Amino acid sequence: MKEFRYDIVSNPEIFQENRLAAHSDHPYFKKKNAAYDDLSTFRFSLNGIWKFAYARNEAESVKEFYQVDYDCNYWDNIRVPGHIQMQGYDKPQYVNTQYPWDGHELIEPGEIPTRFNPTASYVKYFTVPETMKNQPLYISFQGVESGFALWLNGEYIGYSEDSFTPSEFELTPYLVEGENKLSVKVFKWTAGSWCEDQDMFRFSGIFRDVYLFTIPEVHVWDMKIQTNLKNKDTAADLVIDMDATNSGNYQMELLGPDGDVVINGNGTLEKKNHVVIPVQEPLLWSAEQPFLYELRISIFDARTEFQEVIVEKVGFRRFEMIDNIMHINGKRIVFRGVNRHEFSSDHGRALSVDDIRKDIITMKQNNINAIRTSHYPNRTELYRLCDEYGLYMIDETNRETPGPWDVIMEGTR
Repeated sequence: MKEFRYDIVSNPEIFQENRLAAHSDHPYFKKKNAAYDDLSTFRFSLNGIWKFAYARNEAESVKEFYQVDYDCNYWDNIRVPGHIQMQGYDKPQYVNTQYPWDGHELIEPGEIPTRFNPTASYVKYFTVPETMKNQPLYISFQGVESGFALWLNGEYIGYSEDSFTPSEFELTPYLVEGENKLSVKVFKWTAGSWCEDQDMFRFSGIFRDVYLFTIPEVHVWDMKIQTNLKNKDTAADLVIDMDATNSGNYQMELLGPDGDVVINGNGTLEKKNHVVIPVQEPLLWSAEQPFLYELRISIFDARTEFQEVIVEKVGFRRFEMIDNIMHINGKRIVFRGVNRHEFSSDHGRALSVDDIRKDIITMKQNNINAIRTSHYPNRTELYRLCDEYGLYMIDETNRETPGPWDVIMEGTR
């Protein structure tokens, strides 16, 4: 494994090293009777208190803190998830159409500030849970602003940018018996920060959940669910695409909003799977009537030994443009929407699920039926709660660059 090179932080052509490919975030469980909101025994949270050291820039940061024999136990404590600016380090900064370093350091697009670029070193000591031993082990960072390098037991694991998209890595080859040392160095600004110029408060740090996860021998790594309505919305095809790690078998059932089994069946699981299931007279999802079905897919290996159960909510609806007007299930949508930032006066963008649910309930109580996620992907729980409570979603990617506009119009660049 090669060593981390700091120069990649200012290289716009490199935004990740060794990061796993993106995949669906569907819930999967070890228990056949798992409920939708159960905590999965395939997952182990690393949220909580971490050891922490702050520096104004990378040059002043602690070197080789990730080495096994470097004792970080005397460092300060910091809470994860959370912004460092909401916990006594650096300070929050609101910026709109300019970049946060403007007027402080003169740099060209793709370059990063060097005199002041807060650099945070995190360390978490952990022991692999008994339920995860002798299995492949991965780590998921759901949100880190704006780039970070990762080590385990002194070995460089990888690097990632993109503050609002999960970053995942495999840890298996570098685990040891007993206590493991996980080390993370977070850079407030990277070359990717030129593409993250949203009009909002600027923070940094590990601000969303961090957890370990494992998978069984036969696991659905990625899946896509589509509900294609037909026959004037009186029938539908439930289309499920699944990418599996190994071949095996599956059993599937679809439960209606009242809990009755609508469809059940089974089949052979290959590494690539495309399943089409006809559904008659589906109840249609809309913001006014958010009917949701529950899809349960039990996965077995080739010896028919149970591996996992996938539990996912499914709504049947058809979105289309008619005469340049958006329609849901053949009816015009009248949006009463809001632009919403992930934000709390106490914790910045480090929101809890209860914070998100409170926002949604408040919106529904005030006749709001749509959200635009200005201007980045939100925590995955928001999307599930919008399905549950009935809110139309206009989701945005993590890319906004108003900073160069003014200087281009002025002719100074």
